[in-house]
Amino acid sequence: MTHVLLALLAAATFPAGARFTVDPAASAVHYRIVHKLHQVEGESKQLEAKVVVQDGGRVIAMVRIPATSFRSGDGNRDSHMLEVLDADRFPYVVFKGTAQVGAEGLPPGGKVSLAGELEFHGVKRPVTVPLVIEAASGGALHARGDFDVSLDAHQVERPSLLFVKVDDACRISFDLLLRRDAP
Repeated sequence: MTHVLLALLAAATFPAGARFTVDPAASAVHYRIVHKLHQVEGESKQLEAKVVVQDGGRVIAMVRIPATSFRSGDGNRDSHMLEVLDADRFPYVVFKGTAQVGAEGLPPGGKVSLAGELEFHGVKRPVTVPLVIEAASGGALHARGDFDVSLDAHQVERPSLLFVKVDDACRISFDLLLRRDAP
């Protein structure tokens, strides 16, 4: 019975033509890079995201984050990061992707994979982003997940400390509240 109720709720949140926009005050994107001696974590709450549901349950998503908006709690490190990322030339990190949730709505557990492209440091690479989507109050959606990004694949010169570079994998995690646009 619970699965039936979840399926009905999920179908109600994904009608064809529905559009959602991120609530930046209730959302965040985090990064984590690892060095042999420590790890660095940062966050941005200055993001844009749009989601559109098409006929048949196809979902199109776009997320855009200003590179200058990430904060690690260390201003010097953040300034160095902006230099490494060449944020003046490549001001945004952009993800565009699609998923098929089916005409009946979200699958059990709300697990969906977005297949798309990540543009980071001016380099576009294919990426699959696993996420969990849950219905929230007022017809909103709560989407969260994480994935790894290769700094080398995006031609980012990895910072070093004591002649040892940070690991290639940069862990990205997100927690987004998507509010349904008025019809």
